[in-house]
Amino acid sequence: MCSYSGQQAPARSLPPRSRGTPAMSISSVSRSPVSFPSSAPQTAPVPAQSQQTPGLEALSTPRSNPLQSLLQTDSFDAGGSQGSLAALSKGFEQISQLLNKAVELLGGANAGGDLAAPELGGGVPELGDAAAAGAAPAAAADAAAAAAPAGAAPAAAADAAPAGAAPVAPAGASKNASKTGNTMEFTNDGTKPMEIKFTPNAGGQEIEPLTLQPGESVTKEFPQGWSGNFRSTAGDGAAATLGEVAFNGGENQTYYDVSYIEGNNASMTIAPESGGRVSGTLDNLAAGAPDSIKAKTADGTAYGVKKTTTSDVQDAAVVDYYRQHVGADQGYVVPKDDLSTLGTGDTHLSVHLKDVF
Repeated sequence: MCSYSGQQAPARSLPPRSRGTPAMSISSVSRSPVSFPSSAPQTAPVPAQSQQTPGLEALSTPRSNPLQSLLQTDSFDAGGSQGSLAALSKGFEQISQLLNKAVELLGGANAGGDLAAPELGGGVPELGDAAAAGAAPAAAADAAAAAAPAGAAPAAAADAAPAGAAPVAPAGASKNASKTGNTMEFTNDGTKPMEIKFTPNAGGQEIEPLTLQPGESVTKEFPQGWSGNFRSTAGDGAAATLGEVAFNGGENQTYYDVSYIEGNNASMTIAPESGGRVSGTLDNLAAGAPDSIKAKTADGTAYGVKKTTTSDVQDAAVVDYYRQHVGADQGYVVPKDDLSTLGTGDTHLSVHLKDVF
């Protein structure tokens, strides 16, 4: 474009555009605005950076887009205030801003590939794939069984015990793995039948007595928190070896001991089934005892060893004899032998008994 001076130039139309020539290019739009020195009021160009860039929607209305108004009034062909070159320059300027805004938006969309939200299908596996990868163990077992040769026995069956044999716990495993609650397994290691009677502590539940044949083992269940003692009924009842137990004590411990305070009429040991310290002894204490301290029935038949304490009075000879055969933490000889109370986290005890006469 050219500048003009002084006198007002007659209205003229712009040269027609060729059909194959584009209306404008980015380079022409991005030029600096042209000033027109004349008597007409000079419109100072507004730098693109000094005003807020309008959005796409704001530039789409006739009020905010003077170029659109200019085109709608055929200002290219007829003169008038709306067709002034200043208005046209301002329109070009806004077009430039609009194009720059569009370029920024397009550039931002392309540059944000890594930060864009992942595709919905990207993080979720196909349902079929998940089902195949997470097949149930039972289905896998069935498939393995189907793949085994016909008539082949499972590997575990090869190691199975002969029919009728008692199951043996594997090395390092507890025999009570399948048991629940509180139990004691009683085994008669003697040569005669033995009856076992139970006495609960005050308020405790009564337990039915049991009779063990030689070599027989019987497991007895006990209520939660049960405490009391048990003994063989051999003899006249004046002297008896006591097994004492308290289930679910402090910190859910099981406490146990063998006591000789009330005498000895059977050999007895108590120990946790999972392994641990043993209370008592299976030695026959009555067989080598002096006749003077043996427990006897009314007809003079010996059946064990006398008690150590009667009404808080200790029999020194009997105490001394027990001390020779029972360790300080192996069983109660006198009421103050508290080291003999043993504890375990196991709620399953193993009790072995043997007759002494």
